Amino acid sequence: MFTLLVTLLFYLIVIVQGVHFLGGTITWHPLNASATGSPVAIVITQTYSWTYSKITCTNAMIASSQLIPDGGYSYIPTQTLDCISNCASGASGYVAPSIRPYCTDISAPVGTTVSQRSDIVYLYSGDDFSVAFQNKAWRALATAAEATWSISTHFIIKSRSDNGLYNNAPVATMMSPIYIPVNQPTVIHVPVADADGDPMRCRWSTASNGVDECGGVCPPGSLPANTVIYPNCTIVITGTVVGSWYAVTLMVC
Repeated sequence: MFTLLVTLLFYLIVIVQGVHFLGGTITWHPLNASATGSPVAIVITQTYSWTYSKITCTNAMIASSQLIPDGGYSYIPTQTLDCISNCASGASGYVAPSIRPYCTDISAPVGTTVSQRSDIVYLYSGDDFSVAFQNKAWRALATAAEATWSISTHFIIKSRSDNGLYNNAPVATMMSPIYIPVNQPTVIHVPVADADGDPMRCRWSTASNGVDECGGVCPPGSLPANTVIYPNCTIVITGTVVGSWYAVTLMVC
């Protein structure tokens, strides 16, 4: 299974105060699509959203490709995308890159800073492990005043049976936060794509079997009642909700 974790926020009121993290995605693909040897160069792309008032990029910083400011959060300059599962035997060659991304977009009215970074790591055929960006101080949710998070992705480095090439992980092109009406049925379609043309499906993320995919925002407890996600990556919210933020963490497989 080749997986991508997508972490989103549902915004259900007009104004809310909170802390600094708003969700993101981690995806990966071989640098050379026709690579067949071992080790193989793998590009890891991390995309994260932040509260603009806490992590404030500027247009000048975007134009000059500057790293996001740390905003007083000491972990940002030093934390790495660490292996969290099957690390001893399944992650040969993996050197964890930094999680600190570059400024890519801002919206002061919406209150969001968007950032991204790409790194190349060299992995061996047969590697099979999970990595995650984990921390705390997610924006206050209806279910928690200050939630922890775990954004994970799973590497399986092996040749495909159909063409002998290495697989590409699926990609989601939606970022949080998402603004939806209060107390109205809402359908959210998460755009996903796969460079290999493989069938894709979505499932709720979990914290089980030694792999924490969601931290303190594991569904269904982090969602409004009667929320349903379908295998085609469509999220349907039908229940009555109170005005606040909710988080959804899902895996695209």
